[in-house]
Amino acid sequence: MQTISVLYVEDDFTLVEYVTKLLLRHNCIHYKHASNGTEAFYLYQKQKFDLVITDIIMPKMNGFELIKKIKELNSHQLIMIMTSLNNKEDLITAIKLRIHYFIEKPINSKIFNNTIEECIEKIHQKKEARLLNLLLEQYKYAIDESTILSKTDIKGRITYANQAFYNISQYTQEECIGCTHNIVKHPDSNPKLFKNIWKTISSKKEWRGIIKNRAKDGSEYIVDCLLLPLVDTENKIIEYLGIRHDITKFEHYKNDLKIQLDLAVKDIVDTQKEVVFTMGAIGETRSKETGFHVKRVAEYSYLLAKLSGLDEESAELLKLASPMHDIGKVGIPDAILNKPGKLTVDEFEIMKTHSALGYEMLKGSTRDIMKTSAIVAYEHHEKWDGTGYPRGLKKDNIHIYGRITAVCDVFDALGSDRCYKKAWKLDKILELFKSEKGKHFDPLLIELFFDNLNQFLEIRDRYVD
Repeated sequence: MQTISVLYVEDDFTLVEYVTKLLLRHNCIHYKHASNGTEAFYLYQKQKFDLVITDIIMPKMNGFELIKKIKELNSHQLIMIMTSLNNKEDLITAIKLRIHYFIEKPINSKIFNNTIEECIEKIHQKKEARLLNLLLEQYKYAIDESTILSKTDIKGRITYANQAFYNISQYTQEECIGCTHNIVKHPDSNPKLFKNIWKTISSKKEWRGIIKNRAKDGSEYIVDCLLLPLVDTENKIIEYLGIRHDITKFEHYKNDLKIQLDLAVKDIVDTQKEVVFTMGAIGETRSKETGFHVKRVAEYSYLLAKLSGLDEESAELLKLASPMHDIGKVGIPDAILNKPGKLTVDEFEIMKTHSALGYEMLKGSTRDIMKTSAIVAYEHHEKWDGTGYPRGLKKDNIHIYGRITAVCDVFDALGSDRCYKKAWKLDKILELFKSEKGKHFDPLLIELFFDNLNQFLEIRDRYVD
């Protein structure tokens, strides 16, 4: 418990001894004694006291004179007088001086203790109130100095704004008071945003978000905003408080950083594209096939992916990954890879391992392009009816990337010269596709292929060997 400081003024030392014992029963009390009004006022000028207990009739300066002088210094001083107040004039004087407590002589210890306890409670309440007010003032100062504040009435008209609001908006107090916040509304602002804000705070809920404003000179500033409805004792909204922090520099820095990051990511992705395409071309070069094969397969794959309903991101990813479909051929011996005649059964078994080899080369990467490339390398020789390799997958168990690449790879391979064959005529290729619909190839993809054949032929003609 906080210490209570008491100034006790009494010239009767017998009474002083008695009252001292009563006061010291309360551990929180720390007191000083003065034997007359002059001595008491001297002590009062040197030190603040929570309670002054004084007799009225004393030498040098009586109690009323002392109280008058104390009241001149502190009109709120808590005062107790101990006297008999035998005449009417003394009582009127005490009332005029706004004396808080009276203890009649001779002193009753029970009444005195009860009165002292009441004084102590009142002093503690005053101290807590003063502390609360002091803290509130400090909080107000801290908030006022560090934030942009404004208040509006229930119609949204500004009734108060602090200096930080005027500084950032460049408007004066005269220009703001009575206006709505439309005065700083940025023309790019979404009207739905402000309808949502008003709906939220009108329903006695707080709203928090980022708002872009425009200053008087036309420049923009961005604030992190908290809007609070303030209610009275009947829970009716009486005004709205806006607390804002200027985050303009942060937002601009964030945008700059995003641009730089986008450029960096684009550079990384472009590098990955180049690496993937180059590696795919290397695989084809080893088998003495043109690098345009991977380019055409990439374009075919993108087109067929879009036609099959894949989103732009997935279709683009397949386009980037498809050049790696035969990367596993780097592990196939030249004698088999470039053999001009038909492969033996054993040789073909070795040739088929290029799918698994490609998958093993790529599966460890966490990059989306490489992971997609691993799928394409592994499954582009699987067949719809389950007779493909390396795992004999059937129908939808084959990844859509594998099914798409299978159509595109075969279409381009049959139409190109290879070391073991001449390019097929288009009619013969289309005849094969019709016969392999639902066997080698996904029947839906074959239908899409035929329905959009002209687009595939345009790609073929654009990248002629």
